Amino acid sequence: MEIWKRFGEKEVSHSMAHYLQAVAALKAERGHARVGDIAEHLGVSKSGVTSMIRSLQTRGLVTHQPYGCVELTPSGQSLAERTETSRRVLATFLGEILRVDKRIALEDACMIEHLVSPQVSLELLRLTHFLRSDHPAAKAFQAAFHAADRDACAGHAPGNCELCGARCLGESLASGRAGTVHIR
Repeated sequence: MEIWKRFGEKEVSHSMAHYLQAVAALKAERGHARVGDIAEHLGVSKSGVTSMIRSLQTRGLVTHQPYGCVELTPSGQSLAERTETSRRVLATFLGEILRVDKRIALEDACMIEHLVSPQVSLELLRLTHFLRSDHPAAKAFQAAFHAADRDACAGHAPGNCELCGARCLGESLASGRAGTVHIR
């Protein structure tokens, strides 16, 4: 099967992940999570929450009795924690290591937090820990990386990028076709 078709095979959708995180956050903050609390927390309708809770219940990620509290199952709790941790690691990597504008780092981390495989998450965690450490190689890498030419296309002829192919991503972004690049 082609990889792009597997996108829909992830454990949960982006919305589902946010509902699980909302339940976890409300339980930690208030000791309970009711449909109305979740709706307020996420800025959605109560009927939308009820519909999503049914979907999450079908997947075995939450339990809920009408007019009662929403509870995370052990697998729902685990998934909420893993997704939240993945977001923190991604935001730290993007913001601190790559020096992407904090707002963009948080937004991008939120968009991909539940899509990254456990293997990639672990390696990204390892890399982020290392690059934040006092290890001389980490310090040297950080200094060299941040001093390097910001022109991603430097060193090759236009339209002949060894890494990207015929059309270099750096060229495309620089020409403004793919949005604005924000670098601190």
